[in-house]
Amino acid sequence: MIARLALATLCLSGSALAADPPRGSWGRAGVSLDQYRTDAVECGRAGLSTDVSQMKAVKTLITASRQLDSVLTNQPSGGGAAPPPSSGGGGMLEVDPVALNTAQQVARITEGANPRARFREVRTALQTTTDQCLTGKGYVRFTLTRDQREHLEALRRGTPERHAYLHALASDPDVLARQRASVEVLPAQ
Repeated sequence: MIARLALATLCLSGSALAADPPRGSWGRAGVSLDQYRTDAVECGRAGLSTDVSQMKAVKTLITASRQLDSVLTNQPSGGGAAPPPSSGGGGMLEVDPVALNTAQQVARITEGANPRARFREVRTALQTTTDQCLTGKGYVRFTLTRDQREHLEALRRGTPERHAYLHALASDPDVLARQRASVEVLPAQ
């Protein structure tokens, strides 16, 4: 359990969580706000309910998590006796060989699993399902202009104003024609 927490913390560190402002969105000319929101929720749920349990990336993360659990639970607590005092000057610190070995094993397991890449693979699978759902409902991907992104950033997430602004862009046939993005939607696996 501790290892899973450590692995999750490592994977979701500040740089991993720092999200760029959205560069694109999905739209369908003339779609009503109610339908737009209904489709977004339905397709979002489809993506989130994607079964990723058999993905190699997930199996790799599970294996690494179990290995970390084993390394961290099989270490003696406190290493037994205190390390011997430093023999003389020089300011050299004694390194606990058990702690060093544990740290090296944790680093090796974590590097081998490459959790950021594995989470990216899972995120891609979830996004692909969402994209397929939206495409199936007639939506197209479009790129937001710099001004549109800045306006969107100024609106708090989850507010009716933000939803209305995105809908105004997403339902405007002129915006969709001018800003349509080329995106490859992968077929269902």
